[in-house]
Amino acid sequence: MQKIREILESYFHLSRHNTTIRRELIAAVTNYFTMLYLLSLVPEVIVGAFPGVIDANGEIIQSAVLFNGVTAGQFLAALTAAAFWSAGIGSIIMGMTVNMPFIQGPSLAIATFVVYTVCHNFGYSYYQALAIIFISGLCFFVLSATGAEQRIHKAIPVNLKYAVTAGIGLFITYMGLQKAHIIGLDASGIHIFDMLAIHSHDTRTAWLAVFGVILITVLLDKHVHGAIFIGKILCIILAVPLGLLHFGHTVSFFDIPFDAVFLRMDFKGLITGGTMQEKFLSFSTLCMILFAICIMDIFETMSMLLATRHLLRKENARIQERTPRILEVDAMTTSTGALLGTTNVSTYIESTAGIIEGARTGLTAVLTGIMFILTSISAPLAGFVPSAATATTLIVSGVLMMNVINDVDLDSPMEAVPAVFTIILMPLTGSLLTGIAFGVIIYLMTHIFAGKGHKINYVIYILAVLFAIFLIFLPRSV
Repeated sequence: MQKIREILESYFHLSRHNTTIRRELIAAVTNYFTMLYLLSLVPEVIVGAFPGVIDANGEIIQSAVLFNGVTAGQFLAALTAAAFWSAGIGSIIMGMTVNMPFIQGPSLAIATFVVYTVCHNFGYSYYQALAIIFISGLCFFVLSATGAEQRIHKAIPVNLKYAVTAGIGLFITYMGLQKAHIIGLDASGIHIFDMLAIHSHDTRTAWLAVFGVILITVLLDKHVHGAIFIGKILCIILAVPLGLLHFGHTVSFFDIPFDAVFLRMDFKGLITGGTMQEKFLSFSTLCMILFAICIMDIFETMSMLLATRHLLRKENARIQERTPRILEVDAMTTSTGALLGTTNVSTYIESTAGIIEGARTGLTAVLTGIMFILTSISAPLAGFVPSAATATTLIVSGVLMMNVINDVDLDSPMEAVPAVFTIILMPLTGSLLTGIAFGVIIYLMTHIFAGKGHKINYVIYILAVLFAIFLIFLPRSV
């Protein structure tokens, strides 16, 4: 035991960073329960990329056959295992190479973009989307290694950084409200659920989700660790007497079709068309999607760095020094996630939970990663989660992401208008990138017409042009 302590001390320099093994372990457990719901939530979003998988009640049709006899329930289990493995591997790599308490996992925001924009709007298959994600990881690595990503970090106004995070939170909350049937959309517009129609599956789902949100809110207020995870479990339990939980065919961990997700990237068909013009349009579409994913990844990393620098003020110099390596690890794990079968692996802003508990070194990340890998054996249980429980976690996690709106400068019209456009357009258009695009373009145009264009970094000009091209020539993404 003493030998292990000496090895951990020499590798992670615990004493130098004023921490202990016990403190890092407590922080790791906190991280684990804080992020557990996300790792089970992302696969539930991803499975929606396949047509005919979600029924009218928003539930996953576990018996639906996707391909080669693989059912939606089996595929969801494989996706869940891939999510835990990618989070575990990414966190361990981050902890071992950077020695910072930053935890990784599949990005909920980018998973949403992949499903609703890349797959539904652009018509790519999920396996083609994995190929795009793999390529984006390589592009991301080049941007990181050349310092281009850091230049983008520095060029983007702080208000827009906060606005993007808040907008993603609002978008995810809106998705949760719809999935819970708390709100619905028809020809007359948005409407609230029928509160008295208890016989209705949608109404029972909505009420259960409302209860779940209230419960989690109270637990968060009481500073209960793993509040969101606890709330989700209780929603699953209550779904049984309400008739909202339907047990399907169970899948043994050893019967999970890992080959349905592992190394299944499909590079064929990314560029299609018979004529040169059609091929050029297809290639341009691919480039814009790659650009979109890289930009979203950059914004997520920026949000994480902003949050952790605020909490680790004494460690700001160390974070600044290791930022290039953090970005490179982010890029590598993105491609690794695609190999395993899941969407972009990025550094979770929820890493702040462990930092608040005292995490200061990569030991926290390594321990959390080990817990994630061990949890992969629970993947077969993913198919039993009702839509109310999923919606509850979507709503609360979205709200928590929106807390950065407090840092947006709403007193200055030049800052407030682009920020609000960014936040509002994400849920209203159903496109995360559209909100970012309009925010950047309006920020630039207002400064140009106000005679302040010379103060804007050239990177913003480049981004604005690329976003304008995206909005004009690829309107399907809106």
